[in-house]
Amino acid sequence: MTRESESRAGEGAAMRAPDAAIEGRCADVGSEGLFRLAVEACPSGMILTDAGGAMVMANREIERMFGYARAELVGRSIDMLVPDRLRGLHAGRRAGFARCPETRLMGGGRDLFALRKDGTEFPVEVGLSPIKTRGVVVCVVTDIGERKRIERLKDEFVSIVSHELRTPLTSIAGSLALLAGSAAGALPNSAMRLLAIAHKNSQRLVRLINDILDIGKIEFGEQVFAMTRVEVRPLVEQAIEANRGYAQSLGVTMWLDPASAAGEVRADPDRLTQVVANLLSNAIKFSPAGAEIVVAVTAGDGSVRIAVRDHGPGIPADFKARIFQKFAQADSPGTRAKGSSGLGLSIVKGIVTQLGGSAGFADAPGGGTVFYVELPAVAPTADAAPDRAG
Repeated sequence: MTRESESRAGEGAAMRAPDAAIEGRCADVGSEGLFRLAVEACPSGMILTDAGGAMVMANREIERMFGYARAELVGRSIDMLVPDRLRGLHAGRRAGFARCPETRLMGGGRDLFALRKDGTEFPVEVGLSPIKTRGVVVCVVTDIGERKRIERLKDEFVSIVSHELRTPLTSIAGSLALLAGSAAGALPNSAMRLLAIAHKNSQRLVRLINDILDIGKIEFGEQVFAMTRVEVRPLVEQAIEANRGYAQSLGVTMWLDPASAAGEVRADPDRLTQVVANLLSNAIKFSPAGAEIVVAVTAGDGSVRIAVRDHGPGIPADFKARIFQKFAQADSPGTRAKGSSGLGLSIVKGIVTQLGGSAGFADAPGGGTVFYVELPAVAPTADAAPDRAG
């Protein structure tokens, strides 16, 4: 062996030495020790429970997050880390997980709170993963309080800016409408074309700002509802008439299915009209010229359903899970060209949820989409008369 090859061999041995040392330490620790080291090294809070929900292991981050020493947690039910008001719901979810143990995230899309030793609550997300070979469930707990705080500050900022913009923009849109109507005298055709463009875009901005303010009120629980008994079919007919001009401007026709049922719900008529108008606007924007939009009202099983069927391009499979989210738009150049803010369906979902109902959609036979909302029906009884009068 040459002096150069001996040198290279020595370097290789030196490079392998740390790996060998690590392997040696791992062998000394054993698989159980390695498992405990991995739990302890996790940057998120990690709790291991048995099938009955008793905690068998917790890491240092859990101690910091909840204020308990590990000795106070091990052997006790994980329910002690759940606020009293949520324990019934948590027990139901745990039973569901026991029936179908699979990796899942809890807290995504809904408010989930944990309870510290000092009695304070904080928002969390919890990832659940069963380890069948050990008979335990791994619970990874993430404190999302700071994320929630930042999201609220952002939403409040957007709401404040929108409030400040709405008044001047409404004034601008009104002035442009007067000029377009020759309130200041006849204008050249070229000026009229520019005015028409400016007026159209100012109205679009006003609608966008109103949508942002509405979604903010819904999320902050500030939306006021004047609840009363509402006859659904006449309300839907009025919404169709109010939006017929917009549909005609895009070459689309709308009509109410003659077989539509009569039904009453308890709702705020203005907010329910907004829901129907948003569904109609969405259908109009995404239907091709010459298409028909069919609206139907059906009643049964204690609920009233309003369905709007369009003949648009349909919803891409990878977008369906996000269709009701804020600012959600399918990744398509045609979508942007429609001038959609991505807030209309989110507002529909928010309002209907607060009215005690649900919103959904389905692929329509032959193409297009059916969007629908369902609200609990109110039986037409004699004691409804004072409510109608109010």
